Amino acid sequence: MDPLTRAVKPLEHRRLRKPLSEEIKNAYKTLVITLTVLGVGTLGSYLYMNSLKPAKGYELEKLQSEYEDLQAELRKLNQKVIEAQSFEQIDDSDLIQNMNDINDQPTSYVDESNLAQNQSDFGTGEATQ
Repeated sequence: MDPLTRAVKPLEHRRLRKPLSEEIKNAYKTLVITLTVLGVGTLGSYLYMNSLKPAKGYELEKLQSEYEDLQAELRKLNQKVIEAQSFEQIDDSDLIQNMNDINDQPTSYVDESNLAQNQSDFGTGEATQ
């Protein structure tokens, strides 16, 4: 179809266009509003992220302090364990005090039950294998 021979639409059916100056003003307003919204959103997210840093730093400092307290308590408990396992403490314990002293009687072994017995308990005084 040749554009020069084509029929022209009547004016009542055509969409009326705004002048170019009005379209530029509308595009400018849209651009300014879009940039303003993006700027405010970026600034808001930046300020929010920066406000989280001190909170995280405070939380980290609190956890470090708690960790140091727990480490000090652990060292104290380890020291108590070492003291409790020392020979002086073991000698003073009731369990050790209630044990029987070693006697110099010969010991014999029974083949069937593998029990150690003193000479007075076994009767013969001979060691069997």
